[in-house]
Amino acid sequence: MESVITNEKDERFIELTKELDNEYFQNIGDAVFKYQDYNDLNDPHIVILVLNWSKPIACGSFRLFDKDTIEIKRVYVKKRYRGKGIAYKMVKQLEKMAIEENFRYSIIETGKNNEAAINLYRKLDYEPIDNFGIFKDDDLCICMKKEFKTMIF
Repeated sequence: MESVITNEKDERFIELTKELDNEYFQNIGDAVFKYQDYNDLNDPHIVILVLNWSKPIACGSFRLFDKDTIEIKRVYVKKRYRGKGIAYKMVKQLEKMAIEENFRYSIIETGKNNEAAINLYRKLDYEPIDNFGIFKDDDLCICMKKEFKTMIF
């Protein structure tokens, strides 16, 4: 397996996000449509694709949220590759890139019933926060945040 850095225009990323959206639809039905505009790919994203024999099997991205904060987005691993630590490694790699660009925080939103994702983010030291933006007062979502610890040498 290998990972490549790309952007939101990469067709492989777009295809994987369509699979992610289909999975969300299976889990929450028509409610998925209220998040469609928020999950569009119009804003610039830094994207990681994980490839297995040149075929895309996982993706994750981040976009600018504010001057100090990135938002992790579109984290997805195809079902047959789950449980192998791929999502963990992708998010860590995204965080490393954000730290190198001097961002201080990372935020993420996921489904309140998405236990696998919530456990992943807790393992990565994300903590629940008040829901932000369109997720405010949304009972289907949970928002989380992580402060990047500055390293002192």
